[in-house]
Amino acid sequence: MLVVTAPRERVTAAGEVRKAGGGKKWILRFQVDGKRRDMGLGAYPAVGLKEARAKAAEHRKGLAEGRDPIAARKAAEQAAKAIPTFGDVAALVIAAAKAKSVNAKVRYQWERHLGDTYSGPLLSRPVNEITTIEVAEVLSPVWQTKPEVARKLYPAIRRVFNHARVILRDKHGIKSFENPAEWADLEDIGFEAPKELSRGHHPSLAYVELPDFIADLRARDATAARALEFLILTNVRTNAVLQARWSEFDVENEVWTVPLANLKDREHRDEAFRVPLSRRALDILAEMGKAPVSALVFPGQKAKEPLSNMAMLTLLKRMNSGERKWLDKSDKDKPRPITAHGFRATFRTWAEEVATVPHAVVEQAMGHKIGSKVERAYRRTDVMDLRRALMTAWASYCEPREAGGNVIPLRGAESA
Repeated sequence: MLVVTAPRERVTAAGEVRKAGGGKKWILRFQVDGKRRDMGLGAYPAVGLKEARAKAAEHRKGLAEGRDPIAARKAAEQAAKAIPTFGDVAALVIAAAKAKSVNAKVRYQWERHLGDTYSGPLLSRPVNEITTIEVAEVLSPVWQTKPEVARKLYPAIRRVFNHARVILRDKHGIKSFENPAEWADLEDIGFEAPKELSRGHHPSLAYVELPDFIADLRARDATAARALEFLILTNVRTNAVLQARWSEFDVENEVWTVPLANLKDREHRDEAFRVPLSRRALDILAEMGKAPVSALVFPGQKAKEPLSNMAMLTLLKRMNSGERKWLDKSDKDKPRPITAHGFRATFRTWAEEVATVPHAVVEQAMGHKIGSKVERAYRRTDVMDLRRALMTAWASYCEPREAGGNVIPLRGAESA
């Protein structure tokens, strides 16, 4: 049946409904598997009777051949949509991954792995046209030479294609898409599991070298230098420093309350982590607060964004470009450049060998879980007074030992 109808009105015996001020449209009414279906053919009078009859005849022919005209039209509309590129889908995957993590390094890695650096050749290609060979060409340069990259790059690429499979199925009607990053296919063309990673430890500086390192650090006029020294003095993880906001600090009581969202072990904690602040740490806050441009204590080049996770790494590389090298020499045959995270090991070693405080206090200062679940349930203190004494001693130990004074005045804090 071919009728012209308006919304919420009953069709007359003549097959037409008239409604003052109301729109009308042509409807093809038919049955599929005993169920009535209504299919719009266009608005009246933009589509005339002759055109509506022609469309209806075409769809009736499809019905006679066993095709559902509504399903066929939907498939045609989906086929007409532009197929997303690898880059289009990668952007969605990156956004989803970044929303789940507050770790600046993790967020940066997603962009790096699925961006120009490693996935460049795939970015502009329609995602359903990419082959396993093309994926292999992207993975090959790092597969054996950079296993730490390969182990993150491969699952990231595979996730893009898994995401694309759903988009192609639901938005484009393509149900036969096969992931070109399937491991079985890569194995068939010669790929083997990448080399086992030698995790080891983050390269750290021997604590006896720390006063000289701090002197070098203070001589550098950069936000990254201030942030790194603050990280060393508070013994927190990098992300907590990069995300630190002025609202987290109680300067009067000399306490920094790191919110759960910025803690690595937030899933196992019930409350924020309180950090006692030494005099030197407070001085750094005062210097950074002289001309605040952001809610962030250590803003990046864009005031509303935190300092990049790479800023400290870049700073350490610059500090290692001179005559004095800051290296982890625990392996005499292969000394390694130190990392920001390695200073937690520096503090831990100093606390165990030099400081005279209970082991539980050191563990609390590290932000580690202490004791069994039962023990933690009965513990009602974070030993703040003992930790304050420990961090004060640590800050004192970190002070440079140059003749003529061991404090180098802070300079203006500019982004590294």
